[in-house]
Amino acid sequence: MTIPVKPFPSYKWRWLSVTPSEGLLKAPVFLGVLRALEQYEGEPFSSIGLHHELARVKEDTGTNIDLARTPERNLFRNSGQYWRGTGLIVPVSGEIRLTSLGHRVASGGITSDEFATLMVRNTVLPNPQTDNAAELKKWHDADLRIKPLELIISIMDRLGRTFGLPLAFLTPNELIKIVIPLAGIKTSVSDIAKAVQNFRNGILDVSSWPDCAPDANDKRLAREFLLFLVNFDICYADEAAKRYDQKFYLDQVLSIEVEPDARLSFLENEEIIDDEISISRDSEIPIIIERKRIATSVIKRTNQPRFRREVLSAANTRCILTNETTTDVLEAAHIVPVEHGGTDLAGNGLCMRVDIHRLFDGGKIRIASDGLVILNDQIENAVSYVDLPRNIIFPTSVHLANIEWRSRYL
Repeated sequence: MTIPVKPFPSYKWRWLSVTPSEGLLKAPVFLGVLRALEQYEGEPFSSIGLHHELARVKEDTGTNIDLARTPERNLFRNSGQYWRGTGLIVPVSGEIRLTSLGHRVASGGITSDEFATLMVRNTVLPNPQTDNAAELKKWHDADLRIKPLELIISIMDRLGRTFGLPLAFLTPNELIKIVIPLAGIKTSVSDIAKAVQNFRNGILDVSSWPDCAPDANDKRLAREFLLFLVNFDICYADEAAKRYDQKFYLDQVLSIEVEPDARLSFLENEEIIDDEISISRDSEIPIIIERKRIATSVIKRTNQPRFRREVLSAANTRCILTNETTTDVLEAAHIVPVEHGGTDLAGNGLCMRVDIHRLFDGGKIRIASDGLVILNDQIENAVSYVDLPRNIIFPTSVHLANIEWRSRYL
């Protein structure tokens, strides 16, 4: 294989902040901060109210990141790009303003699954929201634009389809040493996948290849693309491995492929969001997210039989939304998911018909602590769900604090 060369000397993959805080990409933290911003829209980022709300997000999510800091030296001085760079807040100095996309994600009108799919499909490098004019010009002069998240998934997919599903993964080191240099010279997905596999087999020497992560934070910045895919449930990671040797797996191959210089980005034109949401809903990515959730449920919920019995008993074996009583199609839905600290106790469960459970887990049905039922527009217009109630009464066993947590952070 021809040794790649950098398209320009500063070529690297930087998506969001130059000072990465990896925990900010965990969905409850990321969405919790976005909803705090919406609550104080129009006020300065130094708002005392926002300061207190961020402190609550930190406590509720258990993150080790100091979200509140001080009103004057708040989270957004160094890390505001996490929300600007994903197209959720307007880059207006000193004033909190959400984009229309930001409002729809904050309200649940666009679910976290749909948001993740939008990000995969439409995130491009360079990022016009976070890169300066000089950097944008370098990419333009090199006639280079890359869709990094979709490229990563495409490579994993090709590895799985060509060499077997257990090999449908990338490590941060493979991303940094092989994928990023080859993407810079517009190498095809199939050739990048072959190069990764040859590297694994010891028949590709990359020691003379260019270093596309030369600075202290560059490796962390590259790894963040993989972390996003994990934190929004598209991939899963081998937690036992060392940081840059960690394997990030695709647990199902997809029919997806993109050339690394693809052109489309919703970040440049909000008017195409509705069309992109329709495409995202037809994508295979939400399917793999649901598959991963189910697999996680089976593996991690060792107390599931007891949990189901207790939740169904507390609900008089009746779906909370449909009143269905056929036990074969009733499940116990966790309100706060196990992976976010939820328990296998009846106070953290709702009895739901299996399809309602799937929609609830996917964010297409949301329930507020006052019993208000909020339907995603796709479900709102679906014939099968036209009779769903818009208000419900919870069984006395349900802890409303769990309902409140879910509505704020998922």
